[in-house]
Amino acid sequence: MVNSMRDSVFLALGACIALAVQIIFAPAVSILGSMPNFLVVFVGVASMFRPSDASVVTAFFLGMAFDLVASGTPGVMACLLTVAAFASARASVILGNDTLSVSLLISMAASLFVEVCYALFYVATTDVTAFDAILLRGLPCALYDCAVCLIVMPLLSAAFARQAPRRSAPESSTIRLR
Repeated sequence: MVNSMRDSVFLALGACIALAVQIIFAPAVSILGSMPNFLVVFVGVASMFRPSDASVVTAFFLGMAFDLVASGTPGVMACLLTVAAFASARASVILGNDTLSVSLLISMAASLFVEVCYALFYVATTDVTAFDAILLRGLPCALYDCAVCLIVMPLLSAAFARQAPRRSAPESSTIRLR
């Protein structure tokens, strides 16, 4: 009970920081119209290191906050981040996140999924062509997210590891007679 409460508080605090960084810092580091999505990076990494219901719920509320702040269609990013969090959590359970390469692969796949699906939604609701939305916005933003993930993942993995409850040393392997 205490560990799940601690995880929820840690995820909520991380989500608030990711949202603040997205609002304040992301527009300043835009390259040729491509902006990193720190929320996708946070959701991908957090759901891998804390594959619980709390990470999926955090992803939904983080996406809804993004939709309301970024003047997008409410619910689109919330849905995409929720699906990405669920898929990242399941992939990390199945594949394991013991190595950096597997963790990076999972977070990069989540980033690519979110950015391309968001671009496709943009194509469906505006008069922008699929070429412009996917190749000029979706893929460059996904690559930018992956570059940010290379920087952020070691920092967040250290933070999640430090936040994890410490386990006691295993008992000795001697046989006890009762």
